[in-house]
Amino acid sequence: MIETAKLSGLMELDHILASAVVLNWEALVSSEASGRVRVEYRVGRDGGVGCMKLWGSAREYWSLICDYKIAGAWSDGPRFQNGFHSHTLGRLLQSIMMNQNLFEQRHLPNSEATIDIIAPTAEDTENARQLMNHVFEKSS
Repeated sequence: MIETAKLSGLMELDHILASAVVLNWEALVSSEASGRVRVEYRVGRDGGVGCMKLWGSAREYWSLICDYKIAGAWSDGPRFQNGFHSHTLGRLLQSIMMNQNLFEQRHLPNSEATIDIIAPTAEDTENARQLMNHVFEKSS
């Protein structure tokens, strides 16, 4: 479900978060061909993300994957829960959250945002890889 996003100007935060999930799919769901992941985050009054949660579902039951609280320019990264862990995803989320100025926020201040991601295709995964490479190559 990752579309090839525009590669000029600011990238949407939702696109980069979805790409991070897609690139770490096998660490988050029990079967690569099924399941869903939901990213929920709170946009603060300054327009930045203050906290975020990732949830996983193989059927109707949702299980917390990790939660992440961001306080200004400081954070010790996401805290994984319920047997989930991905060092790669943790570092990627931390890089994204500590560099929010690189991304366009489409949600209003003091609002909630939700991104639902279904099992990615090979094309989705390749698009996510290209997007991530572009964003972090550009910011170096």
